[in-house]
Amino acid sequence: MYRTIFIDQCGYLCDGRKQVTFRADAPVDFTVRQTDGTIVYRACANTPIQNTSAKETNYIGDFSAVTTPGRYYIVTQDNHESETFEISAQPYQDVFQKSMAFFYLQSCGRELPDKAAGIYGHCACHTTAARSYDDPSITKDVTGGWHDAGDYGRYVGPGAMAAAQLLYAWERNQKLCESYECPDSDTVVSLPAYLAEVKVELDWMCKMQRPDGAVYHKATCYHFCDFIMPQEEKEPIILSPVSVTATGDFAAVCALAARIYDRYDSGYAAKLKEASQKAYTAMKEMDIPGGFQNPKEITTGEYGDKCDLDERYWAAAELYRTFGDARYHDDFKALAREKIYHGYGWADMGSYGNLAYLSCEYPTDPDIRSAITEDISALANMLLAVANDDGYGTALKSTEYIWGSNMNVANNGLHLYDAYCITHDTRYLDAAADQLHYLLGRNPMGLCYITGCGTNAIKHPHHRPSGFLGKAMPGMLSGGPCDWLADDCAKGILTSDTAPAKALIDMTGSYSTNEVTIYWNSAFLQLLASVLSCY
Repeated sequence: MYRTIFIDQCGYLCDGRKQVTFRADAPVDFTVRQTDGTIVYRACANTPIQNTSAKETNYIGDFSAVTTPGRYYIVTQDNHESETFEISAQPYQDVFQKSMAFFYLQSCGRELPDKAAGIYGHCACHTTAARSYDDPSITKDVTGGWHDAGDYGRYVGPGAMAAAQLLYAWERNQKLCESYECPDSDTVVSLPAYLAEVKVELDWMCKMQRPDGAVYHKATCYHFCDFIMPQEEKEPIILSPVSVTATGDFAAVCALAARIYDRYDSGYAAKLKEASQKAYTAMKEMDIPGGFQNPKEITTGEYGDKCDLDERYWAAAELYRTFGDARYHDDFKALAREKIYHGYGWADMGSYGNLAYLSCEYPTDPDIRSAITEDISALANMLLAVANDDGYGTALKSTEYIWGSNMNVANNGLHLYDAYCITHDTRYLDAAADQLHYLLGRNPMGLCYITGCGTNAIKHPHHRPSGFLGKAMPGMLSGGPCDWLADDCAKGILTSDTAPAKALIDMTGSYSTNEVTIYWNSAFLQLLASVLSCY
């Protein structure tokens, strides 16, 4: 179906800004109607935007004046209609529940009963001991955690990113996070269900730490398996060598987690603190030029990162916030005086360090705080300018539709939200919310990029259980448009002339545009929790 109207299919907040994008060659008169046809609002979208990312002309309509809870749809003067959508104080509860339950469904090493997981249920998988690549005589129990993506590998750096984002979501919007209900209602834990789920990944990462404090980079088989259920992958599990990035990320996320879990389980928090400090000490002694690289026999995801300074930056800030020791502060100040790091992705972790430092209760350096806030504002202003020039309010330039572009959309929203927290300028909050709206349907593809949500969601993600069973697991954020033509599906269907923002194929084989990962979901959830905390 050819679409001309693009809205957030999951809904809008009563008190939030509400915008719709039209694909058109002339100004658009439109009405907002209740589901019985009653017109509640009329307006005209009359300012054209030449959208280079989508290679089309857009007009943006604003209907923020409609604040009464209910279900609505939009009609243009030529009788094109949008999907119906909800306006309410809590329009995103379903998408929140599903996107958080995704982590439960990605569980490794534990049984997922059918009554909780439906067709995605399976017995415990990947329960055999893993063997060290460096020293095959060393075996280790590394059961647990979450499968990283569409494959069944488990990787410390991305896992630490996912856990950190979920924990920062908890800090920003505990009420929302406490509303999460584990799909397995028979699970009895002393923690809120949300924190119990994050603990699954934290526990696994603790198993990945060596006695000397360093942390193995990943636990995978030698190669990716076929499209089978997880319990059917029987190949040996290999512990790839340790890395600075994995060790630094682990130190940081354990320090962060210790502050939160201490309220519920001081013994567990103490364990996290000890692991964090041990990892930090090991990280300080590590030097791996060029970063982690896959051993030649291993072809699973590398997650290579040539620069480990941002991981050191994050770890120093997080440990200083938790422990208040001058040695961590000195390390952070030395790095910050050279450069203020930014980034919410697995390769660029600086923004987590900035959050930790700006939130620290121990004394901080006023010049460094000022430099961080100035850089946050400068980055947000750049993103705001891009979003204001885009017909869908997206803070991505036409050259930035790369592998995992939807993660970058969500993380750009976090950068905008950070600026809002500093300035209280609602332009940043509105733009941050627009990144959510893009992911939930207001985009050139007219797709809700979260499976099982909205009215026209991704249906064929690159995800082994979903592909094997023939039905998309709900609650997964698709990677999004990528104009690299990096897989055979993309090469066979897309061309170099395809608009960057439309370079997505909803096919299982298109791993470069339609895979899923835990850290794309976590980016979405941190943004959702952040934006909703303001309403």
